[in-house]
Amino acid sequence: MKTYISLLLFLGLPFSIFSQIVTRTHYSNIQTAFIQTSDRFLHPNVVLNLGSLSEATLQFDDLALSYPSYYFRVIHCQADWKPSPLSDIEYLEDFNDIPLRNPSSSVGTKVPYLHYAVPIPSLKVSGNYIAMVYNKRNKRDTVLCVRFSVAEQLVKVQTSFSYAKTNTLRASHQTVDFKLHIPPNLNFAGDEQLSIQVRQNHQSENLLKKLPEGQFNLHENSLTFPFFGQENAFAGSNEFRLIDLRSSQQKLSFVDQIVTGEKMNVLRAQVEQAQGLYPYVQRNDLNGAYVVESYENRENPLQADYVECTFRLKPSESIQDVYVVGGFNDFKLNAPLSLNPSTGFLENTQMLKQGIYNYQFKSKNPPNVTLEGNYAQTENLYEVLVYYQKPGTRYDSLVGYTTVISGQ
Repeated sequence: MKTYISLLLFLGLPFSIFSQIVTRTHYSNIQTAFIQTSDRFLHPNVVLNLGSLSEATLQFDDLALSYPSYYFRVIHCQADWKPSPLSDIEYLEDFNDIPLRNPSSSVGTKVPYLHYAVPIPSLKVSGNYIAMVYNKRNKRDTVLCVRFSVAEQLVKVQTSFSYAKTNTLRASHQTVDFKLHIPPNLNFAGDEQLSIQVRQNHQSENLLKKLPEGQFNLHENSLTFPFFGQENAFAGSNEFRLIDLRSSQQKLSFVDQIVTGEKMNVLRAQVEQAQGLYPYVQRNDLNGAYVVESYENRENPLQADYVECTFRLKPSESIQDVYVVGGFNDFKLNAPLSLNPSTGFLENTQMLKQGIYNYQFKSKNPPNVTLEGNYAQTENLYEVLVYYQKPGTRYDSLVGYTTVISGQ
């Protein structure tokens, strides 16, 4: 089923009547879609700075090799990721609906693909955006959608990190406090003008559910939020697991076996186990991000091949409905593990482009406590996003953005 936005654009109906647009790839031949910035690490929900978009590109691979007629457009959204009422000319410097021509071909890979790198166009206003690719100028035929945001630093966000204050949460949760310094020219009149999001490790769903009423200091032009009920507490989770898939010729970190195939190589990860019942162990990770790279051909990304990676987990009676999640699949519960009778392990096989991947195991039942555990010492990245509807406008601007890493 295609996204609502496709039908919306085709019919010319008002954006506001439709629901949120999510990051999603609609065809199995489309792989590894992301927004690339100057940062080597890739993750969902990228935030760019207004006026400095020249280095950002939407990138994806097409394994069908059919040279279809793809088109690209950018859609402005409100803070809740529903399309805003702005027309193209109100948020774009140039035209929308750009034809995608002359993709690059992979070099010497077992799995051939066409690689697209589409520059993000110049944007006039801040806020949330969708990078959308569709087929043959038919906006009903959506190929992919990728979320990203553009921030203008009008509101200074001051953050601090601490462990949870109550005895029941202190060992397992982390809290993020923040103060907003609002300039007088924004004509701030109350909390109802703001939409504030605090999220953990770039995850769309891991947000603070509710903020208390803010307290405005007229002398400082600042807004603070008294979290008396620990409303700003996040479960600490655990450090992400890692698999290094950059080589099919030698076993790198946490690769247990390499099976050379005629059409695709298979890499099996070392067998993992639930770690929620064990003490916390500090490990360096990428906070859920990933890197696309070939170990033997680091200078040419077109030589990075696709491999099949089998994730493996020791089963137990308390573990049910387990999924593999990470930045590579937008932390969605779409990669379930199932019991392999021949090995006795819970397994899931994913086709991934060569690189380094962070991942975790998650379950709906029981909660994440058993699989990964929750530890206050875990290093996590938190983002604070401040949206504001300026007087006289019809859209939510992203007027403040900052990050803080727990424990630093």
